[in-house]
Amino acid sequence: MNLKLAALLGLIGLTRPILSIAGAYDSGALAKPVGPLVLTALISIAWVAAAVLDRRHHPIYTLTGAGVAYALFAILLNWSLQPFLASAEAIPLPGYLAMPIFNALQGAVLGVIAYGLQRLTSRRAAR
Repeated sequence: MNLKLAALLGLIGLTRPILSIAGAYDSGALAKPVGPLVLTALISIAWVAAAVLDRRHHPIYTLTGAGVAYALFAILLNWSLQPFLASAEAIPLPGYLAMPIFNALQGAVLGVIAYGLQRLTSRRAAR
């Protein structure tokens, strides 16, 4: 697993909640539900592309790690904002377990896609 890449991708994933905090999804072209869905798709594409380009490491492990890293960074972001923003509600206790599990599963699915693309591109290059 590429831990540095996983951590970087986890940080990139924070753009979605940060834009939510900044109010980017309140109106306009990024209004809910379009904005969060589009951003999730763009982040997913970026994760897969980064994992495909990182041929030294297994993408399933790296992107699973990125999902866990994102969840941990999101929890830390929530904790750091609670004293300053009324909208930064405390995460319910089950959420501390559910967030890393859900995001690890999402990362693993993206890792399977990246793995398939790696194999596909390596076969084409071998021809």
